[in-house]
Amino acid sequence: MTTVIANAEMKSWDENTWDGKRYDEVSGPKQTAGGMTVAYSGGLEATGDMRFVMAYPDDKSCVSTGYEVVTGVLDGRRGSFVLHHVGGFRDGVADATVTIVSATDALTGLTGSGRITWAQGEPGRLELDYDIT
Repeated sequence: MTTVIANAEMKSWDENTWDGKRYDEVSGPKQTAGGMTVAYSGGLEATGDMRFVMAYPDDKSCVSTGYEVVTGVLDGRRGSFVLHHVGGFRDGVADATVTIVSATDALTGLTGSGRITWAQGEPGRLELDYDIT
């Protein structure tokens, strides 16, 4: 098993309630869906394109799940892989476990899991333990 650590910089964020309002225009409990793009640097040089759903019990926390297609270079190999995210947001920090569910091109056979942590207003940090067979 190999561990990679990468910085994550958010490039775009789009999140709306089921009825199409921006997530931050609705107070209190709500459900949302959205997407974001991320630039990874460091041990992973890639772009991530994520789709997610979230449930907010209040304005300061949520639980979420989503899938992210990551395309770029990992361990000198170019390709794409899909991460399944399960996590949420609380006390100003987004935190999720991630699991690799598929991979293509030179990353075919990639398996693994890890965690992404993202403090509000700061770059994120991805730690991913993986194998390539």
